[in-house]
Amino acid sequence: MTLRWEHLQHLLSHPSAWMESPPEWIEPLVLRGAVAVLEEADSPEADVTLGAAARVCPIKEVRAAALQALSRRASQQGRDSSRTMLFDLAVNAANTEAVAVIRKHNLTCSCPRLQAVFSFLYEDSEAYGQYDPLGLHITEAYLESQDAGFRSRLIEAARRQGWEEWIDIVRALESPTEEGVDALINRYTRFTHSRERQILLHFLDKAAQAGSEIAQEALCTLFLKYEDGQVLQILRQRGYLPRDAVQRALFFFLTQQWERYEALDLDQRLLAIAYEQASPLVRRRLLHLSRYTGRVGWLSIVQRGHAVRGVRDLSDADWQTLMAHLAGAERWVELWKIAQVAPPYWGVQILHVLKEKGWQPESGEEREAFNTLSSLAETCRLNPPQVQRIAVFRPPMATELMSFAVNREGTWMAAGTTDATLWIWDLVDSKLPPRRLGGMLGQPRVLAFSPESDYLIGGFNDHAIRIFRMSDGALVKTLSGHKGLIRALVVHPAGRVLFSAGFDGTIRVWRFPFGPQLRLMTTPDGEELFGLGISEDGERLISAGSAGVIRVWRWMDGALVAELPDQGETLLALAVSSGQLGASYSRDGWLRAWNIVNGRRLWEVTCEGMRLSHLYFHPEEQLLFSTDLEGAISAWNIFSGKVISRLTDPASAGVGLWIHPQGHRLFSAHASGDINLWDLETLLLARSVPRFPAALQIPYLEQRWLKAASEAPSLKAWLRYLLELYRWLARFDVEVTEPVVLEVGEFDIQL
Repeated sequence: MTLRWEHLQHLLSHPSAWMESPPEWIEPLVLRGAVAVLEEADSPEADVTLGAAARVCPIKEVRAAALQALSRRASQQGRDSSRTMLFDLAVNAANTEAVAVIRKHNLTCSCPRLQAVFSFLYEDSEAYGQYDPLGLHITEAYLESQDAGFRSRLIEAARRQGWEEWIDIVRALESPTEEGVDALINRYTRFTHSRERQILLHFLDKAAQAGSEIAQEALCTLFLKYEDGQVLQILRQRGYLPRDAVQRALFFFLTQQWERYEALDLDQRLLAIAYEQASPLVRRRLLHLSRYTGRVGWLSIVQRGHAVRGVRDLSDADWQTLMAHLAGAERWVELWKIAQVAPPYWGVQILHVLKEKGWQPESGEEREAFNTLSSLAETCRLNPPQVQRIAVFRPPMATELMSFAVNREGTWMAAGTTDATLWIWDLVDSKLPPRRLGGMLGQPRVLAFSPESDYLIGGFNDHAIRIFRMSDGALVKTLSGHKGLIRALVVHPAGRVLFSAGFDGTIRVWRFPFGPQLRLMTTPDGEELFGLGISEDGERLISAGSAGVIRVWRWMDGALVAELPDQGETLLALAVSSGQLGASYSRDGWLRAWNIVNGRRLWEVTCEGMRLSHLYFHPEEQLLFSTDLEGAISAWNIFSGKVISRLTDPASAGVGLWIHPQGHRLFSAHASGDINLWDLETLLLARSVPRFPAALQIPYLEQRWLKAASEAPSLKAWLRYLLELYRWLARFDVEVTEPVVLEVGEFDIQL
């Protein structure tokens, strides 16, 4: 029966007629009237009731009316509860009409989780990233929901956005098992984004607080395997410890809780067992900390237990000990074996010992190889491997350099000069002359490229930051705010945030590339800042300046999370590695290396005769490079603080360093206007264990040898030695043999 207008007129004129009307007329009229009353009501309860009607009312017309009423309320100012209910319908009920209304009116929700999940389900990744950059809201929504359909829609949205690793995490965490969580731990450092690591940590911590022993043990394992400082902070706050006594002893030792360690492991046998069971990475950490702290007693137990180290685990001090022990015992055959697989720098030293003793292998083939290598080794021993200059770049006009930068891929280089000019070099086609960028805008004191190389950022002497578009050289934005000289620029790896630091004692966070300023962080003492770095995960900033204190900041909320005092006088140079290491140089001449996560200092050395200006960690090897005010370049062993190579060619003060991500090229910029390109490959081949398959290294060495006719005799000697060594080692490429273990005193070594 259809309700017509004359029926409504009759009912409104004669109220008693309601009693005689058919129920199919009355029910929708009453419910739609209720919807109208609720739309006029000024209370959150009305929104809840309208939301319920839009979701579950059996009468289609009433559901539609309730949604329309809720939509009209949501479009009004101050109706947060109306918008929340509308978002709830879109997210939890998959109501397409609600989604359309939200999009049409560009509505936002005061509930962060609903807003984030809506954006994740119905918008692109850039829009979603504004509301939930770490992915915590959608992860929490997935894990707390019992609605299989809702979970399925989240998984579908995650696949659309390429979040395959997130899918693996939430599926492992929804019903956690030791095997599933262990699989996530093993992938922890291989996750594509830091976001996945943050998600895993957050929800392991949450589960651990709820009493999950699996989660508590997982957090302990994460720290022991990867020395993650954020995990260590959680463990210290919550008091979690490994269940196994061996792992607990290792935990106390690595975190330097000496009283607790000694109470647990009085005879140091637990630590010796931990070393034997540990991965090569954990072994190196344990050995380094033991040497640094002088707590090496457990090594005598390891020696009696014949613990084995790999060749890569040995420090320079270990190589000296090994040589002395085997030579003292006249174990010449073992020394010859080790000389072939040691870093060539140490292989040269070993061959010298063997030649001095008059020893030779018995086999004719080996004797020939030994004589060839030992003869070449003598020149190499007297001339340690150095970096080699292969090109020089200069601005077209003679002028001094003030700043320098190279983009991430090593395809573009920029330099700023004292005559207020920016120059750009195309490093792919090095024959092209440099081009001038921008106009006379002031002196560029610091430069940086965006991660995608589409912008060049400069900090100028008028305290402004200027951003240039690389495609056409146009100045696209000027960012103002600093009240002093800008000394450091860092772009977040994701490319959407810029950080700047300067003499006004502030660190400023900018939306990149067009602003505005998002956050201001001020040092407690207003110190002049000379350096700024960013952690590998992009979550923390590291600053250094005139107070002689290293400070670690969480930039997303501006919190100062750690201070490392006693760094000396004013810190003039700072470097942060792609891992967990930092290095700083202070005005009183001290170079220091430390762990940026746990704050532990690794070593400090005085730089006599050197006034360092810039520092840069090698991306692959255990080396720190520096340049100084005399223009010299030094390579430091990051675990011992020893200089392993120093180049003192006449040059002017260094104004910048950069190393290619592949590690084979180094740029050094100097005030005189020279930008030198150096070849590191020979130095790295000499200081690293031989690379296998050896045959793959031979073509490069042959090519370098052919081009070395006019090079220094020391370089030719090293190239010839390396070439002959790899030709000899190539015979092992096709042999499959059991590893050889040699006892060499304090430890055994596996070849």
